[in-house]
Amino acid sequence: MEEVLLLDNVHKTINGREIIKGISFSIKAGEVLGFLGPNGSGKSTTLRMIVGLSKPTEGQIKICGNSIVKNYVKAMSNVGCIIEGPDLYNYMTGWDNLEMLAVMNKNISKQDIISAATIVGMEKHLKEKVGTYSLGMKQRMGVAQAIMNKPRLLILDEPTNGLDPSGINEFRNLINRFAKEENMAVLISSHLMSEIELICDNVSIIKNGAILKNAVVKELLNSQEVFWILDDNKKAMDILNESWGINSKIDGDKLVASMDKSIISEINASFIREGLKLKFVDNRHKTLEDLFLNITEN
Repeated sequence: MEEVLLLDNVHKTINGREIIKGISFSIKAGEVLGFLGPNGSGKSTTLRMIVGLSKPTEGQIKICGNSIVKNYVKAMSNVGCIIEGPDLYNYMTGWDNLEMLAVMNKNISKQDIISAATIVGMEKHLKEKVGTYSLGMKQRMGVAQAIMNKPRLLILDEPTNGLDPSGINEFRNLINRFAKEENMAVLISSHLMSEIELICDNVSIIKNGAILKNAVVKELLNSQEVFWILDDNKKAMDILNESWGINSKIDGDKLVASMDKSIISEINASFIREGLKLKFVDNRHKTLEDLFLNITEN
């Protein structure tokens, strides 16, 4: 698949302080990437650099092979985005809002406006004033603004803020359509881990300006959290580390590790061979939120 967005060793220094510390990740056509991180981790700074509102101090950002610094206009011609909420005028109709933005881009036709509104399910509300819209309708209109130019890359910053469960489900279906049917690359920054888990193919987790993990969501979720109670948890911890390459920790009377559950029985057998008494073992499926907290809190 074609690489639509590339960040390669990107740094950003502001007032002598390095805010972004050599981050790298990419998104291919048809993929959805969740960009995750605690508040103050550098997500907003990174998004601003991707859309050209701030220049990287070092490294490169390319969209469809075009440098955002050296060839800004060509790079941004492939981008649609909503950052910090949709930019809509409440006193104007939905149509007027979309048409006003379309005037700035000669490549957007009236049919493109209608098509974008139809894709997001807002074609019947275009003659109504935006001030009468619900929050979910405004979010959908914001998405319509972002896709009118048929972008290769769609960037959405906290797109489900304030939406009810029905609105979130509609949004999820939209993103799936953009990626799988329209072959867009989609970058989503969000705090809703449960939604990222359902929507995204990949995640990039950032903390203190550095990428802690780039991973495939399905592979992350294959791991299980396993709990053992043994007569010597410290010895069992050493066995896991030395024989299996698995890091673990002692939590109260339990030994805890994240691992593929398919090898649990083999590990249990190795404990017994080493003379340990196995009193209890259990496992539970780890959510993306569990993994995010584990990665960012260490």
